[in-house]
Amino acid sequence: MTSIELNNFQKNDKDVDIKSEGEAKPNPEIYIDVKTNESIDKTKEAYHEEYVIKKVGGGGPDEPKFIPMLITIISVLFFSTLNESVATVMYTDLVNEFGKSITTVQWVTTGFIIILAIGMIFSSFVAKHLYMRTIFFVGVAFFTGGSLICALSYTFAMLLIGRFIQGVGTALLMPQISNIVIIMAPRHRLGFFNGITMLVVITGNALGPTLSGLITRFLGWRYVFVLLIPIPLIGGIAGYWLMGNVVEQDESKLDIISVLLAIIGYGGISFGLGNTGTYGFGSLIVIISLVIGVICIILFYVWENYCKNPIVSMKNLGRPYFIINIFLSVVNSSSMMGWLAILPFIIQNYLGKSVSISGVSFLPGGLLNASLNVLAGKLFDSSRFKYAPIGFIFILLSSIFLFIMSITDNIKLWIIIITYAFFNIGIPIIFSIYTSSALTSVPPQSSPHAAAVYHSFFQLSGSLGSAVYVAILNTFTNVSFNSSNNPLINGASICFLVTSVINIFIFIAALYWSIYYFKDHDNKGNPKQKQK
Repeated sequence: MTSIELNNFQKNDKDVDIKSEGEAKPNPEIYIDVKTNESIDKTKEAYHEEYVIKKVGGGGPDEPKFIPMLITIISVLFFSTLNESVATVMYTDLVNEFGKSITTVQWVTTGFIIILAIGMIFSSFVAKHLYMRTIFFVGVAFFTGGSLICALSYTFAMLLIGRFIQGVGTALLMPQISNIVIIMAPRHRLGFFNGITMLVVITGNALGPTLSGLITRFLGWRYVFVLLIPIPLIGGIAGYWLMGNVVEQDESKLDIISVLLAIIGYGGISFGLGNTGTYGFGSLIVIISLVIGVICIILFYVWENYCKNPIVSMKNLGRPYFIINIFLSVVNSSSMMGWLAILPFIIQNYLGKSVSISGVSFLPGGLLNASLNVLAGKLFDSSRFKYAPIGFIFILLSSIFLFIMSITDNIKLWIIIITYAFFNIGIPIIFSIYTSSALTSVPPQSSPHAAAVYHSFFQLSGSLGSAVYVAILNTFTNVSFNSSNNPLINGASICFLVTSVINIFIFIAALYWSIYYFKDHDNKGNPKQKQK
Protein backbone atom coordinates (compact mmCIF):
# COMPACT_ATOMS: atom_id res chain seq x y z
CA MET A 1 0.00 0.00 0.00
CA THR A 2 1.25 3.47 -0.79
CA SER A 3 0.98 6.00 2.01
CA ILE A 4 -0.92 9.19 1.39
CA GLU A 5 1.96 11.64 1.25
CA LEU A 6 1.50 15.30 2.03
CA ASN A 7 3.04 16.38 -1.27
CA ASN A 8 0.50 14.30 -3.21
CA PHE A 9 -2.28 16.46 -1.77
CA GLN A 10 -0.56 19.57 -3.04
CA LYS A 11 -0.36 18.43 -6.64
CA ASN A 12 -3.66 18.11 -8.43
CA ASP A 13 -5.60 19.86 -11.16
CA LYS A 14 -6.64 22.69 -8.87
CA ASP A 15 -3.71 23.08 -6.51
CA VAL A 16 -0.41 23.69 -8.31
CA ASP A 17 2.84 23.61 -6.35
CA ILE A 18 4.68 26.73 -7.49
CA LYS A 19 8.05 25.31 -6.45
CA SER A 20 7.82 22.24 -8.66
CA GLU A 21 5.71 23.54 -11.53
CA GLY A 22 7.92 26.40 -12.64
CA GLU A 23 6.04 29.55 -13.49
CA ALA A 24 2.55 28.12 -13.03
CA LYS A 25 0.33 30.40 -11.00
CA PRO A 26 -1.31 28.93 -7.93
CA ASN A 27 -5.02 28.67 -7.48
CA PRO A 28 -6.15 31.43 -5.06
CA GLU A 29 -7.62 28.72 -2.82
CA ILE A 30 -4.30 27.05 -2.04
CA TYR A 31 -2.86 29.65 0.31
CA ILE A 32 -3.88 30.56 3.81
CA ASP A 33 -3.04 33.65 5.81
CA VAL A 34 -1.27 32.67 9.06
CA LYS A 35 -2.78 35.55 11.00
CA THR A 36 -6.42 35.28 9.92
CA ASN A 37 -6.58 31.66 8.68
CA GLU A 38 -8.41 32.96 5.61
CA SER A 39 -7.74 31.94 2.01
CA ILE A 40 -6.06 34.72 0.04
CA ASP A 41 -5.01 35.31 -3.54
CA LYS A 42 -1.21 35.29 -3.84
CA THR A 43 0.83 35.01 -7.01
CA LYS A 44 4.35 33.60 -7.07
CA GLU A 45 5.87 37.06 -7.04
CA ALA A 46 3.80 38.14 -4.01
CA TYR A 47 4.35 34.93 -2.11
CA HIS A 48 6.30 35.28 1.14
CA GLU A 49 6.76 32.17 3.27
CA GLU A 50 6.60 34.04 6.56
CA TYR A 51 3.10 35.30 5.82
CA VAL A 52 1.36 32.55 3.87
CA ILE A 53 1.57 28.80 4.07
CA LYS A 54 0.67 26.19 1.48
CA LYS A 55 -2.58 24.44 2.33
CA VAL A 56 -2.74 20.69 2.24
CA GLY A 57 -5.51 18.12 2.23
CA GLY A 58 -9.01 19.48 2.06
CA GLY A 59 -10.16 16.66 -0.18
CA GLY A 60 -12.71 15.40 2.31
CA PRO A 61 -15.05 12.72 0.97
CA ASP A 62 -13.65 13.38 -2.51
CA GLU A 63 -10.27 12.10 -1.32
CA PRO A 64 -10.69 8.29 -1.65
CA LYS A 65 -8.84 7.42 1.54
CA PHE A 66 -10.39 10.03 3.85
CA ILE A 67 -13.61 8.20 4.76
CA PRO A 68 -11.98 4.71 5.08
CA MET A 69 -9.24 6.19 7.29
CA LEU A 70 -11.79 8.06 9.38
CA ILE A 71 -13.98 4.99 9.89
CA THR A 72 -10.99 2.79 10.74
CA ILE A 73 -9.54 5.08 13.38
CA ILE A 74 -13.01 5.85 14.79
CA SER A 75 -13.74 2.14 15.30
CA VAL A 76 -10.55 1.77 17.33
CA LEU A 77 -10.65 5.11 19.10
CA PHE A 78 -14.21 4.60 20.35
CA PHE A 79 -13.07 1.63 22.42
CA SER A 80 -9.91 3.34 23.64
CA THR A 81 -11.92 6.37 24.88
CA LEU A 82 -14.62 4.07 26.23
CA ASN A 83 -11.83 2.50 28.27
CA GLU A 84 -11.06 5.84 29.92
CA SER A 85 -14.19 5.81 32.08
CA VAL A 86 -15.08 2.09 32.35
CA ALA A 87 -13.31 1.76 35.71
CA THR A 88 -15.47 4.30 37.54
CA VAL A 89 -18.46 1.99 38.13
CA MET A 90 -16.27 -0.95 39.14
CA TYR A 91 -14.57 0.91 42.01
CA THR A 92 -16.68 -0.89 44.61
CA ASP A 93 -15.88 -4.30 43.10
CA LEU A 94 -12.17 -3.46 42.96
CA VAL A 95 -12.22 -2.27 46.59
CA ASN A 96 -13.73 -5.58 47.64
CA GLU A 97 -11.50 -7.77 45.45
CA PHE A 98 -8.13 -6.18 46.16
CA GLY A 99 -8.82 -4.83 49.65
CA LYS A 100 -7.77 -1.28 48.75
CA SER A 101 -9.34 2.05 49.74
CA ILE A 102 -11.40 4.08 47.27
CA THR A 103 -8.64 6.72 47.06
CA THR A 104 -6.19 4.00 46.03
CA VAL A 105 -8.55 2.29 43.60
CA GLN A 106 -9.31 5.55 41.76
CA TRP A 107 -5.71 5.42 40.50
CA VAL A 108 -6.89 2.97 37.81
CA THR A 109 -8.50 6.07 36.28
CA THR A 110 -6.11 8.79 37.47
CA GLY A 111 -2.98 6.79 36.56
CA PHE A 112 -4.38 6.05 33.11
CA ILE A 113 -5.06 9.75 32.54
CA ILE A 114 -1.58 10.73 33.77
CA ILE A 115 -0.04 8.53 31.08
CA LEU A 116 -2.40 10.09 28.53
CA ALA A 117 -1.53 13.64 29.56
CA ILE A 118 2.21 12.97 29.30
CA GLY A 119 1.90 10.94 26.09
CA MET A 120 -0.33 13.44 24.32
CA ILE A 121 2.25 16.22 24.46
CA PHE A 122 4.68 14.03 22.49
CA SER A 123 2.07 13.20 19.82
CA SER A 124 3.13 16.03 17.48
CA PHE A 125 6.75 14.83 17.55
CA VAL A 126 5.62 11.24 16.93
CA ALA A 127 3.35 12.31 14.05
CA LYS A 128 6.22 14.12 12.31
CA HIS A 129 8.70 11.25 12.72
CA LEU A 130 6.57 8.13 12.18
CA TYR A 131 4.09 7.40 9.42
CA MET A 132 0.44 7.31 10.39
CA ARG A 133 0.20 3.59 9.69
CA THR A 134 3.14 2.86 12.03
CA ILE A 135 1.65 4.99 14.81
CA PHE A 136 -1.70 3.27 14.33
CA PHE A 137 -0.25 -0.26 14.53
CA VAL A 138 1.90 0.48 17.58
CA GLY A 139 -0.99 2.23 19.33
CA VAL A 140 -3.35 -0.69 18.72
CA ALA A 141 -0.70 -3.16 19.93
CA PHE A 142 -0.19 -1.28 23.21
CA PHE A 143 -3.92 -0.84 23.77
CA THR A 144 -4.95 -4.45 23.14
CA GLY A 145 -1.90 -5.75 25.06
CA GLY A 146 -2.75 -3.57 28.05
CA SER A 147 -6.40 -4.68 27.91
CA LEU A 148 -5.30 -8.32 28.02
CA ILE A 149 -3.09 -7.67 31.06
CA CYS A 150 -6.00 -5.95 32.84
CA ALA A 151 -8.33 -8.87 32.11
CA LEU A 152 -5.81 -11.35 33.55
CA SER A 153 -4.80 -9.24 36.58
CA TYR A 154 -4.64 -11.07 39.90
CA THR A 155 -3.08 -8.16 41.84
CA PHE A 156 -3.86 -4.45 41.94
CA ALA A 157 -0.32 -3.63 40.79
CA MET A 158 -0.78 -5.81 37.70
CA LEU A 159 -4.07 -4.03 36.93
CA LEU A 160 -2.33 -0.65 37.18
CA ILE A 161 0.44 -1.80 34.82
CA GLY A 162 -2.18 -2.89 32.29
CA ARG A 163 -3.90 0.48 32.56
CA PHE A 164 -0.60 2.31 32.03
CA ILE A 165 0.08 0.28 28.87
CA GLN A 166 -3.45 1.03 27.63
CA GLY A 167 -2.71 4.71 28.27
CA VAL A 168 0.36 4.60 26.00
CA GLY A 169 -1.73 3.10 23.19
CA THR A 170 -4.52 5.64 23.60
CA ALA A 171 -2.02 8.52 23.71
CA LEU A 172 -0.64 7.39 20.35
CA LEU A 173 -4.07 6.97 18.74
CA MET A 174 -6.24 9.83 19.97
CA PRO A 175 -4.46 12.90 18.51
CA GLN A 176 -4.18 11.30 15.07
CA ILE A 177 -7.92 11.59 14.43
CA SER A 178 -7.62 15.37 14.79
CA ASN A 179 -4.77 15.40 12.28
CA ILE A 180 -6.79 13.37 9.77
CA VAL A 181 -9.85 15.62 10.03
CA ILE A 182 -8.16 19.02 10.19
CA ILE A 183 -5.80 18.27 7.29
CA MET A 184 -8.13 16.25 5.03
CA ALA A 185 -11.70 17.46 5.65
CA PRO A 186 -13.17 20.22 3.43
CA ARG A 187 -12.88 23.52 5.24
CA HIS A 188 -16.57 24.40 4.97
CA ARG A 189 -17.49 21.14 6.79
CA LEU A 190 -14.71 21.00 9.36
CA GLY A 191 -17.20 21.50 12.20
CA PHE A 192 -19.31 18.58 11.05
CA PHE A 193 -16.39 16.16 10.78
CA ASN A 194 -14.78 17.44 13.97
CA GLY A 195 -18.16 16.93 15.64
CA ILE A 196 -17.95 13.29 14.61
CA THR A 197 -14.52 12.97 16.21
CA MET A 198 -15.78 14.62 19.40
CA LEU A 199 -18.74 12.25 19.30
CA VAL A 200 -16.26 9.39 19.51
CA VAL A 201 -14.08 10.94 22.21
CA ILE A 202 -16.83 12.26 24.47
CA THR A 203 -19.42 9.55 23.80
CA GLY A 204 -16.86 6.86 24.57
CA ASN A 205 -16.33 8.51 27.96
CA ALA A 206 -20.06 8.96 28.50
CA LEU A 207 -21.11 5.40 27.59
CA GLY A 208 -18.19 3.75 29.39
CA PRO A 209 -19.95 3.54 32.78
CA THR A 210 -23.14 2.11 31.22
CA LEU A 211 -21.46 -0.76 29.39
CA SER A 212 -19.05 -1.35 32.24
CA GLY A 213 -21.88 -1.50 34.78
CA LEU A 214 -23.88 -4.04 32.80
CA ILE A 215 -20.89 -6.27 32.07
CA THR A 216 -19.58 -6.05 35.63
CA ARG A 217 -23.00 -6.99 37.03
CA PHE A 218 -23.56 -10.08 34.88
CA LEU A 219 -20.06 -11.26 33.93
CA GLY A 220 -17.57 -9.55 36.25
CA TRP A 221 -15.23 -6.58 35.88
CA ARG A 222 -12.54 -8.56 34.01
CA TYR A 223 -14.85 -9.03 31.03
CA VAL A 224 -15.05 -5.27 30.60
CA PHE A 225 -11.41 -5.36 29.47
CA VAL A 226 -12.03 -8.47 27.35
CA LEU A 227 -14.64 -6.41 25.44
CA LEU A 228 -11.93 -3.87 24.55
CA ILE A 229 -9.80 -6.35 22.58
CA PRO A 230 -11.65 -7.72 19.47
CA ILE A 231 -12.76 -4.57 17.57
CA PRO A 232 -9.49 -2.61 18.03
CA LEU A 233 -7.57 -5.74 16.99
CA ILE A 234 -9.67 -6.09 13.82
CA GLY A 235 -9.33 -2.35 13.15
CA GLY A 236 -5.57 -2.61 13.56
CA ILE A 237 -5.39 -5.36 10.94
CA ALA A 238 -7.64 -3.44 8.53
CA GLY A 239 -5.47 -0.37 9.01
CA TYR A 240 -2.65 -2.08 7.09
CA TRP A 241 -4.57 -1.43 3.86
CA LEU A 242 -6.55 1.65 4.85
CA MET A 243 -4.25 3.95 6.85
CA GLY A 244 -2.02 6.42 5.03
CA ASN A 245 0.17 9.34 5.98
CA VAL A 246 -1.10 12.94 6.01
CA VAL A 247 1.53 14.72 8.11
CA GLU A 248 4.75 15.96 6.52
CA GLN A 249 7.76 14.20 8.04
CA ASP A 250 10.88 15.95 9.31
CA GLU A 251 14.22 14.91 10.77
CA SER A 252 14.38 17.08 13.88
CA LYS A 253 15.96 15.48 16.93
CA LEU A 254 14.30 14.93 20.29
CA ASP A 255 15.20 17.75 22.66
CA ILE A 256 16.11 16.23 26.04
CA ILE A 257 15.32 19.36 28.06
CA SER A 258 11.85 19.49 26.49
CA VAL A 259 11.29 15.82 27.34
CA LEU A 260 12.29 16.26 30.98
CA LEU A 261 10.23 19.43 31.44
CA ALA A 262 7.15 17.83 29.83
CA ILE A 263 7.34 14.64 31.91
CA ILE A 264 8.02 16.42 35.19
CA GLY A 265 5.43 19.13 34.44
CA TYR A 266 2.48 17.02 33.35
CA GLY A 267 3.48 14.09 35.57
CA GLY A 268 4.05 16.28 38.63
CA ILE A 269 0.66 17.97 38.42
CA SER A 270 -1.15 14.68 37.78
CA PHE A 271 0.75 12.92 40.58
CA GLY A 272 -0.02 15.70 43.04
CA LEU A 273 -3.71 15.70 42.14
CA GLY A 274 -3.85 11.92 42.33
CA ASN A 275 -2.56 11.97 45.90
CA THR A 276 -5.01 14.57 47.22
CA GLY A 277 -7.45 11.83 48.19
CA THR A 278 -4.82 9.87 50.13
CA TYR A 279 -2.84 12.65 51.81
CA GLY A 280 -5.16 15.66 51.66
CA PHE A 281 -4.91 19.02 49.93
CA GLY A 282 -2.47 20.49 52.45
CA SER A 283 0.01 17.62 52.55
CA LEU A 284 3.65 18.32 51.70
CA ILE A 285 3.84 15.69 48.94
CA VAL A 286 0.80 17.17 47.17
CA ILE A 287 1.96 20.78 47.44
CA ILE A 288 5.52 20.01 46.30
CA SER A 289 4.31 17.90 43.36
CA LEU A 290 1.89 20.60 42.19
CA VAL A 291 4.39 23.45 42.55
CA ILE A 292 7.12 21.57 40.68
CA GLY A 293 4.64 20.46 38.02
CA VAL A 294 3.26 23.96 37.38
CA ILE A 295 6.75 25.51 37.24
CA CYS A 296 7.98 22.83 34.80
CA ILE A 297 4.96 23.20 32.50
CA ILE A 298 5.49 26.96 32.34
CA LEU A 299 9.20 26.44 31.65
CA PHE A 300 8.34 23.80 29.04
CA TYR A 301 6.22 26.15 26.93
CA VAL A 302 8.70 29.00 27.35
CA TRP A 303 11.55 26.70 26.30
CA GLU A 304 9.61 25.49 23.26
CA ASN A 305 9.75 29.02 21.87
CA TYR A 306 13.54 29.10 21.96
CA CYS A 307 14.91 25.58 21.58
CA LYS A 308 16.17 24.38 18.20
CA ASN A 309 14.02 21.21 18.05
CA PRO A 310 10.79 21.83 20.01
CA ILE A 311 8.48 18.92 20.75
CA VAL A 312 5.56 21.32 20.34
CA SER A 313 6.19 24.17 17.92
CA MET A 314 4.48 27.25 19.36
CA LYS A 315 4.44 28.98 15.99
CA ASN A 316 0.83 29.93 15.18
CA LEU A 317 -0.38 28.72 18.62
CA GLY A 318 0.19 31.92 20.57
CA ARG A 319 -2.80 33.88 19.31
CA PRO A 320 -5.70 34.67 21.72
CA TYR A 321 -8.18 32.95 19.39
CA PHE A 322 -6.42 29.61 19.84
CA ILE A 323 -5.55 29.98 23.53
CA ILE A 324 -8.98 31.16 24.72
CA ASN A 325 -10.91 28.55 22.74
CA ILE A 326 -8.61 25.76 23.92
CA PHE A 327 -9.15 26.85 27.51
CA LEU A 328 -12.93 27.00 27.14
CA SER A 329 -13.01 23.60 25.41
CA VAL A 330 -11.05 21.69 28.08
CA VAL A 331 -12.08 23.37 31.33
CA ASN A 332 -15.18 21.22 31.84
CA SER A 333 -13.48 17.90 31.16
CA SER A 334 -12.61 18.12 34.87
CA SER A 335 -16.31 18.35 35.76
CA MET A 336 -17.21 15.51 33.40
CA MET A 337 -14.55 13.12 34.73
CA GLY A 338 -15.24 14.26 38.29
CA TRP A 339 -18.93 13.47 38.02
CA LEU A 340 -18.19 10.13 36.37
CA ALA A 341 -15.93 9.32 39.32
CA ILE A 342 -18.31 10.18 42.18
CA LEU A 343 -21.84 9.52 40.86
CA PRO A 344 -21.45 5.72 40.50
CA PHE A 345 -20.10 5.57 44.06
CA ILE A 346 -23.12 7.54 45.36
CA ILE A 347 -25.58 5.37 43.43
CA GLN A 348 -24.06 2.12 44.69
CA ASN A 349 -23.07 3.04 48.26
CA TYR A 350 -25.69 5.63 49.26
CA LEU A 351 -28.73 4.57 47.23
CA GLY A 352 -27.80 0.88 47.47
CA LYS A 353 -28.25 0.14 43.78
CA SER A 354 -26.39 -2.55 41.84
CA VAL A 355 -23.48 -1.95 39.50
CA SER A 356 -25.73 -2.61 36.49
CA ILE A 357 -28.31 -0.04 37.63
CA SER A 358 -25.47 2.40 38.23
CA GLY A 359 -24.22 1.89 34.69
CA VAL A 360 -27.64 2.14 33.02
CA SER A 361 -28.28 5.40 34.89
CA PHE A 362 -25.75 7.11 32.64
CA LEU A 363 -27.27 5.81 29.40
CA PRO A 364 -29.75 8.69 28.74
CA GLY A 365 -26.96 11.22 29.22
CA GLY A 366 -24.63 9.22 27.00
CA LEU A 367 -27.20 9.02 24.20
CA LEU A 368 -27.89 12.76 24.41
CA ASN A 369 -24.19 13.42 24.29
CA ALA A 370 -23.79 11.22 21.22
CA SER A 371 -26.66 12.80 19.29
CA LEU A 372 -25.70 16.40 20.00
CA ASN A 373 -22.02 16.30 19.03
CA VAL A 374 -22.69 16.31 15.28
CA LEU A 375 -25.39 18.97 15.68
CA ALA A 376 -22.91 21.08 17.63
CA GLY A 377 -20.42 20.61 14.79
CA LYS A 378 -22.98 21.91 12.31
CA LEU A 379 -23.61 24.88 14.61
CA PHE A 380 -19.89 25.64 14.39
CA ASP A 381 -20.04 25.52 10.57
CA SER A 382 -22.85 28.08 10.57
CA SER A 383 -21.80 30.45 13.36
CA ARG A 384 -18.45 29.35 14.82
CA PHE A 385 -18.43 29.71 18.65
CA LYS A 386 -20.93 32.59 18.78
CA TYR A 387 -23.62 30.61 20.64
CA ALA A 388 -21.37 28.15 22.46
CA PRO A 389 -21.80 29.82 25.92
CA ILE A 390 -25.25 28.21 25.98
CA GLY A 391 -23.49 24.96 26.84
CA PHE A 392 -22.20 26.38 30.14
CA ILE A 393 -25.75 27.26 31.16
CA PHE A 394 -26.83 23.60 31.00
CA ILE A 395 -23.87 22.52 33.14
CA LEU A 396 -24.41 25.37 35.61
CA LEU A 397 -28.13 24.60 36.08
CA SER A 398 -27.39 20.88 36.47
CA SER A 399 -24.80 21.44 39.18
CA ILE A 400 -26.93 23.98 41.06
CA PHE A 401 -29.90 21.60 41.03
CA LEU A 402 -27.85 18.64 42.36
CA PHE A 403 -26.32 20.91 45.01
CA ILE A 404 -29.79 21.90 46.24
CA MET A 405 -30.95 18.27 46.22
CA SER A 406 -27.84 17.29 48.21
CA ILE A 407 -28.11 19.88 50.98
CA THR A 408 -31.84 19.14 51.39
CA ASP A 409 -31.14 15.38 51.50
CA ASN A 410 -33.35 14.68 48.47
CA ILE A 411 -30.92 12.77 46.25
CA LYS A 412 -32.81 10.07 44.35
CA LEU A 413 -31.83 7.86 41.43
CA TRP A 414 -34.25 9.53 38.99
CA ILE A 415 -32.87 12.93 39.98
CA ILE A 416 -29.31 11.83 39.17
CA ILE A 417 -30.42 10.32 35.81
CA ILE A 418 -32.30 13.44 34.67
CA THR A 419 -29.66 15.89 35.91
CA TYR A 420 -26.79 13.96 34.34
CA ALA A 421 -28.71 13.89 31.04
CA PHE A 422 -29.23 17.66 31.25
CA PHE A 423 -25.51 18.03 32.03
CA ASN A 424 -24.74 16.10 28.83
CA ILE A 425 -26.60 18.61 26.69
CA GLY A 426 -24.01 21.24 27.56
CA ILE A 427 -20.89 19.07 27.30
CA PRO A 428 -21.00 18.35 23.51
CA ILE A 429 -21.89 21.96 22.70
CA ILE A 430 -18.82 23.18 24.56
CA PHE A 431 -16.36 20.51 23.45
CA SER A 432 -17.32 20.28 19.78
CA ILE A 433 -17.63 23.99 19.08
CA TYR A 434 -14.67 25.38 21.02
CA THR A 435 -12.39 22.51 19.96
CA SER A 436 -13.29 23.01 16.30
CA SER A 437 -12.70 26.75 16.67
CA ALA A 438 -9.27 26.26 18.21
CA LEU A 439 -7.95 23.48 15.97
CA THR A 440 -9.10 25.12 12.73
CA SER A 441 -7.49 28.45 13.62
CA VAL A 442 -3.98 27.22 12.76
CA PRO A 443 -2.42 26.29 9.39
CA PRO A 444 -2.48 22.56 8.51
CA GLN A 445 1.20 21.97 9.24
CA SER A 446 0.64 23.26 12.78
CA SER A 447 -2.29 20.86 13.30
CA PRO A 448 -0.21 18.10 15.01
CA HIS A 449 1.12 20.66 17.51
CA ALA A 450 -2.33 22.15 18.14
CA ALA A 451 -3.79 18.66 18.62
CA ALA A 452 -0.98 17.80 21.07
CA VAL A 453 -1.69 20.88 23.19
CA TYR A 454 -5.45 20.29 23.13
CA HIS A 455 -5.42 16.58 23.96
CA SER A 456 -2.76 16.90 26.68
CA PHE A 457 -4.64 19.64 28.52
CA PHE A 458 -7.95 17.83 28.00
CA GLN A 459 -6.52 14.78 29.79
CA LEU A 460 -4.79 16.88 32.46
CA SER A 461 -8.05 18.65 33.22
CA GLY A 462 -9.82 15.27 33.38
CA SER A 463 -7.17 13.97 35.75
CA LEU A 464 -7.70 17.03 37.93
CA GLY A 465 -11.46 16.44 38.07
CA SER A 466 -11.26 12.71 38.80
CA ALA A 467 -8.72 13.13 41.61
CA VAL A 468 -10.06 16.31 43.22
CA TYR A 469 -13.74 15.28 43.18
CA VAL A 470 -12.93 11.92 44.82
CA ALA A 471 -10.78 13.76 47.37
CA ILE A 472 -13.62 16.19 48.14
CA LEU A 473 -16.07 13.30 48.44
CA ASN A 474 -13.88 11.71 51.12
CA THR A 475 -12.71 14.91 52.86
CA PHE A 476 -15.90 16.92 53.42
CA THR A 477 -17.81 14.26 55.33
CA ASN A 478 -19.38 16.72 57.77
CA VAL A 479 -20.92 19.85 56.29
CA SER A 480 -22.81 22.15 58.68
CA PHE A 481 -25.34 23.50 56.18
CA ASN A 482 -26.47 20.05 54.96
CA SER A 483 -29.64 18.36 56.18
CA SER A 484 -28.11 14.95 55.51
CA ASN A 485 -25.86 13.20 58.00
CA ASN A 486 -24.48 10.87 55.33
CA PRO A 487 -20.77 11.53 54.66
CA LEU A 488 -21.10 10.73 50.94
CA ILE A 489 -23.88 13.25 50.38
CA ASN A 490 -22.00 15.89 52.37
CA GLY A 491 -18.93 15.42 50.19
CA ALA A 492 -21.01 15.29 47.01
CA SER A 493 -22.70 18.59 47.82
CA ILE A 494 -19.31 20.32 47.90
CA CYS A 495 -18.41 18.70 44.54
CA PHE A 496 -21.57 20.11 42.95
CA LEU A 497 -20.91 23.49 44.58
CA VAL A 498 -17.40 23.54 43.06
CA THR A 499 -18.86 22.78 39.60
CA SER A 500 -21.41 25.59 40.02
CA VAL A 501 -18.88 28.22 41.09
CA ILE A 502 -16.42 27.34 38.31
CA ASN A 503 -19.12 27.49 35.64
CA ILE A 504 -20.46 30.84 36.80
CA PHE A 505 -17.08 32.44 36.08
CA ILE A 506 -16.49 30.43 32.90
CA PHE A 507 -19.92 31.32 31.50
CA ILE A 508 -19.27 35.03 32.06
CA ALA A 509 -15.85 34.75 30.39
CA ALA A 510 -17.28 32.78 27.43
CA LEU A 511 -20.15 35.23 26.94
CA TYR A 512 -17.79 38.20 26.97
CA TRP A 513 -15.47 36.46 24.49
CA SER A 514 -18.36 35.83 22.05
CA ILE A 515 -19.59 39.42 22.31
CA TYR A 516 -16.08 40.83 21.94
CA TYR A 517 -15.07 38.69 18.96
CA PHE A 518 -18.29 38.81 16.93
CA LYS A 519 -18.57 42.54 17.34
CA ASP A 520 -15.91 42.77 14.62
CA HIS A 521 -16.48 39.42 12.83
CA ASP A 522 -19.40 37.82 11.05
CA ASN A 523 -20.76 34.33 11.82
CA LYS A 524 -18.09 32.75 9.61
CA GLY A 525 -15.31 34.47 11.51
CA ASN A 526 -14.50 36.90 8.70
CA PRO A 527 -13.72 40.53 9.66
CA LYS A 528 -16.68 42.84 9.12
CA GLN A 529 -16.30 45.61 6.58
CA LYS A 530 -15.88 48.89 8.41
CA GLN A 531 -18.30 51.58 7.33
CA LYS A 532 -16.68 54.70 6.00
